[in-house]
Amino acid sequence: MKRKSILSCIILLVLLAAAAALILMRKTVRAEELPAGQMAVQTEEEGTADPAGDVASPAISDAENTGNPATVTADVEEPEPVPVTPEPEPEPEPEPVVHYSIPEDALVAPKPNEACYGTCSIDDPTPVVELIQRARDSGLLGEDEVVAFDPEARFYHGAFSRNFEYYLDDSIMVILWKENMDGMCCSFAEVKVADASQFRRKLADDTYGSPNQYYASKMAEQVNAVLTVNADYYLPRKYGIVVWNRELQRFNTEYVMEGCYQYNLLDTLFVTASGDFLVKRQGEENTPESIEAYVQENDILFSIAFGPVLVLDGEAISRNWYPIGEAMEGYSRAGIGQIGERHYLYMTLSHGNHEARWNVNQFGEHFAQKPVQTAYCLDGGQTGEIYFCGSVYNYIDYNKERSVSDILYFATAIPESVSGAEGEAEPAAGEEATNGEG
Repeated sequence: MKRKSILSCIILLVLLAAAAALILMRKTVRAEELPAGQMAVQTEEEGTADPAGDVASPAISDAENTGNPATVTADVEEPEPVPVTPEPEPEPEPEPVVHYSIPEDALVAPKPNEACYGTCSIDDPTPVVELIQRARDSGLLGEDEVVAFDPEARFYHGAFSRNFEYYLDDSIMVILWKENMDGMCCSFAEVKVADASQFRRKLADDTYGSPNQYYASKMAEQVNAVLTVNADYYLPRKYGIVVWNRELQRFNTEYVMEGCYQYNLLDTLFVTASGDFLVKRQGEENTPESIEAYVQENDILFSIAFGPVLVLDGEAISRNWYPIGEAMEGYSRAGIGQIGERHYLYMTLSHGNHEARWNVNQFGEHFAQKPVQTAYCLDGGQTGEIYFCGSVYNYIDYNKERSVSDILYFATAIPESVSGAEGEAEPAAGEEATNGEG
């Protein structure tokens, strides 16, 4: 009995081994029938457990049942595509800033663009503040560059009041306003230019010593000025140091007073090719040779012989006497100052015939309240004039222009073909001229 049980177990083990060998043989045959490089994939759907607990062979395709080799495939979930971030497009190159200048020997400047003029009420300086910011954004004004215009100033309301007026293009900014300073009506013109060539001087007939004189408004139209102011009215006077077109035209420092000759009594303002102000003070010893050397060393274009100096290094200059311009009397005044590089401020005090006005010391003290480093007195009275956009901005004594021998003016440097301005300047020929005061 015991032997029979042992024999039964041996037979069962042999049968199990034969079955396992048969299964292994079938898998080997299938693997050999697959094409090279492919593998059979078994999933849960491809096989089930048999009664003996073994896993049944994967399902075989019809092609395998017929003996034909075929690729065995399985449903494999495709990975989601990784989104590709497009490379950002390169930023466009900034447009190059074009710098324009006016030739030194040009007799006419480019015509200003009428669309660049503007005006607004003195009750709301916001448009002027926005204009200044646009000048900063364009690079014409430095981001931290100080300006003379103050929206909190006490603007003048009265018989001679005017709106704010202005002009702005990429080469020049001009702002005009009037302030009440200690009860006086003061007119201001602030100018910033991109190139020093935009600050210019014109003589009548473009000739030193011409006997003709013209209204400042007429000369302004001849040269396409954006802003015109008076200069020193050089023709009637025979003394002082006068440089024009880089050459010394007059050196006469003598001044006769009470029958005695006095020397070097005038302050002289020199303007360099870079647009800077230099001064020679009253009493300095000079000779024609020393002035010619000074002109060469400092690249001086022209000089103005009136004065006195009102502000120097930001401080008002006081004096007890000056030989011209009714200096120590109450009088209508005009002066020009430099705030910074190619940045200027012109100021007038002009009232009716019988109203109180300032002497040069008072005028200088009020000028020094503005951010000027240097300021110089020009011919005042009926000569002191601000001409802008076709009209006189300040009140002129006697309410009438006088004919003069010279002007200072500021112009746009942008060519008309670029700015869109049309037309040409009026020719000098044919203008009505006078040989005396208007």
